Amino acid sequence: MNNHIGIVGIGVMGSNIALNFSDNDTKVSVYNKSQEKINQLISADSSKNISGFTDLEEFVKSIAKPRKILILVPSGEATNSVVESLFNFIEKKDTLIDGGNAYYLDSIDLGKRCSEQGIEFIGMGISGGETGARTGPALMLGYGKEIPEDLISMISRIAAKADGQECIGLYEGFGTGHFIKMLHNGIEYAEMQILAEAYSILRAAGFDNAAASEFFNNLRKEKQSSYLIEITSSILNTQKDGAYLIDKIKPVANHKGTGKLTVETGLNYGFPLPSIFEAFNARVESNYQKIWPTTTKNIKIELNPIELQEAIYFSRLSTLTQGILFIEYFSKRENLEIKIEDVMQNWLEGCIIRSDLLKEIKSILKDGPPNKSIVESEQIQINLNSRIKNTKNLLSHCIENNIPTPVMYSSLNWYINSSSGFNPSSLIQAQRDYFGAHKVQLRESDEFLHLNWD
Repeated sequence: MNNHIGIVGIGVMGSNIALNFSDNDTKVSVYNKSQEKINQLISADSSKNISGFTDLEEFVKSIAKPRKILILVPSGEATNSVVESLFNFIEKKDTLIDGGNAYYLDSIDLGKRCSEQGIEFIGMGISGGETGARTGPALMLGYGKEIPEDLISMISRIAAKADGQECIGLYEGFGTGHFIKMLHNGIEYAEMQILAEAYSILRAAGFDNAAASEFFNNLRKEKQSSYLIEITSSILNTQKDGAYLIDKIKPVANHKGTGKLTVETGLNYGFPLPSIFEAFNARVESNYQKIWPTTTKNIKIELNPIELQEAIYFSRLSTLTQGILFIEYFSKRENLEIKIEDVMQNWLEGCIIRSDLLKEIKSILKDGPPNKSIVESEQIQINLNSRIKNTKNLLSHCIENNIPTPVMYSSLNWYINSSSGFNPSSLIQAQRDYFGAHKVQLRESDEFLHLNWD
């Protein structure tokens, strides 16, 4: 047996990726300890290209050399355990692909361990959830020396497509694919919270669920179509037994840690990601809503829908710009050559944050000077500045009426702060030097010195 690729782990993602490969004429070996799960998967394989194994050695032997093995098990200890087990059977020049939700630093460590064994390693971020895995995900690959051409061919067949190109990113560095996926997830947190804040504003303005659903649906006509906006409209309009499902759900949001990792990574690099931080914090705060007695009941506001439309656009563009700037910073800091236009193509289809806005940013970058930062784009600034007045008006109204909008407000504040001609941080330097002799840096010098404040 000389199957083209092996997959370890056939949970939701592994099963759907395997079926996707099979439908695209790729012969797949799958490994799982449960014969029942293997049988279920093979029964669902209408293309009959999947073979199942409960013995790891037999699984490895079934794959054509040099082998390509995709690992789709929980990140961390489970992935490390699988890799250590595979080391007993694989050979030099074989390729291991970690397709789990790994932290990028763990991918770097795993890549180094594989290299020591003469094994090629790829850290591959996968976005699109269950449906994307089955019909076409966005794939973000981080590699060491090179990626085998036959592997690129195989994953190109299963990936999402946009504008005639696959939504695949090939990034230098074992951990870079998972870094890009991590930023994707952080942006996803912020976009979801922006829409939740918009929903809160709509409810305060007297919109029922059907009307709120229609508002989000109409955003598509304003060139704001996105997967998250589409599902938000659908969610708000879904009823069961005559009642809206959204009204039956507890107002508590949890997380699996990827937003937290994005924020922590930004802090470790000393790079600001305020909108993503506030989105993560909003989920944490949602679990502690009963600290104070309720003081705001039956809020009723007048809403200008245009202001809310523009505030959503402004906040989303501000958030995306923050994320893109961090990718630019990471690329420069780590001596990589990540092209933001390639990242935008990578995210155009298949992934959770796919949207018209990403297409717009890609087009703006394509038409601009090569290798320039996104903040050097005049059109990006025009798009923000033309919506800032309505965004301010809306958020002022929210503050006056006790409607929390942490990500919208943070997105506005970040833009104002980063485009302001005055920054009061000189006072922070002076305060630290005054009480702790931490020194200050004068405007016309790179030197740090302690001043006499007496």
